[in-house]
Amino acid sequence: MHPLPAGMRDLLPAEAREQSELSRCLMETFALHGYEQVMLPMFEYGAVLERGLGALVDEELLRFIEPETGSVVVLRPDMTAQIARIMGTRLADAPGPARLSYQGNIVRRQHERARHERQIPQAGIELVGQGGVGADLEVLEVAVAAVRRAGLEDFTLDLGHAGIAAALLDELEPDARTPIVEALSVRDVTELTRRAEAQGLRGAELRALTELPTLHGSSGVWAAAERALGSTKARAGLEELRALAEALERAELAPRLVIDLAETRDLAYYTGPVFQIHAAGPGRSIAAGGRYDGLCARFGRSRPAAGFAFGLDELSWALTVAGRPRRRAARVLVFGEDSAVLAGLRACRVDCAACPGGDPLAYARAWRYTHVVEITLTTATLVRVEDQERQALPRDARALGAAVAALLERAGSTE
Repeated sequence: MHPLPAGMRDLLPAEAREQSELSRCLMETFALHGYEQVMLPMFEYGAVLERGLGALVDEELLRFIEPETGSVVVLRPDMTAQIARIMGTRLADAPGPARLSYQGNIVRRQHERARHERQIPQAGIELVGQGGVGADLEVLEVAVAAVRRAGLEDFTLDLGHAGIAAALLDELEPDARTPIVEALSVRDVTELTRRAEAQGLRGAELRALTELPTLHGSSGVWAAAERALGSTKARAGLEELRALAEALERAELAPRLVIDLAETRDLAYYTGPVFQIHAAGPGRSIAAGGRYDGLCARFGRSRPAAGFAFGLDELSWALTVAGRPRRRAARVLVFGEDSAVLAGLRACRVDCAACPGGDPLAYARAWRYTHVVEITLTTATLVRVEDQERQALPRDARALGAAVAALLERAGSTE
């Protein structure tokens, strides 16, 4: 009857609460590591985003004309470029490194056949003004800490380096690289060889490029990678990646670490180590990021930078598949309206509302209340909606609030 624009969606109370709690969990983890939240506008001038992201692909974006100026405005497809903008303007004089976090929706059309959402909730961090393996390691440590605090222990960290393939293609014009990168991204060695030769690639760079799809796995990949890349421009990227991987292994940061030297994710954007975190369920990464040392320079001041973003939908999916109990905050419905009881509960930080009448359990189930407090002239009873277990409460409003809060804190509430 009333359709939403393509790719948009509503979140009803249960979904909204779950996403809010997951986002809060991630943001608290970021704060524990020193990252301060910034809030960014939903849309930017197209020219500003193009400065940060390069040419914008029309079919991925939603654009409109700003009536006041006649300028093209774009609903943000990425928040990292916005961070680079504020670092080059309002925070231009701030000493580095800057540790910033963010959360919100981006708007971008998905390419996968089964994924039609344009409204994509994210939460992430950016470390701006510090480079090298130490900065990359810090970013990965924060990402893994956030995954674990969210409740996911079984995941894979996939590590690559954008500079490896880029170095092998360095002598080619940007337009000539595109078809080669496309073949590399799907690991089609025959087509990769044909396209690279057609663009004039020869010698050690060609041999190394065609071996990249095979350089994938655990720490045993380094010997083969050294043979393939040791005499090419990609050697520096390989050494940097190996140093980071070995630091990760010493720290025992992830249950599984996979090295992928054929990683091609957005070579025009990333310049150094890149990573993705995978888990059972979503079929794509739950978090992704890496180093992008060239981005801030596009907004007036060159600074090294690295960061990542979680896809909240993907993380939630992975947590569901992993069987993590969903925490459900207690919500109390008061039957037999008593304003003093409601005030007493709220004073004890218990979410509550008055029952409008009728069947209190039916109303509580419909609106996801976890408990009902039944009030009469002489008694008060706490009823758990799930199984209708009953517990007597003190009738005094203030004592009742404290008693309910204590019972809920001891018992918790999961579904």
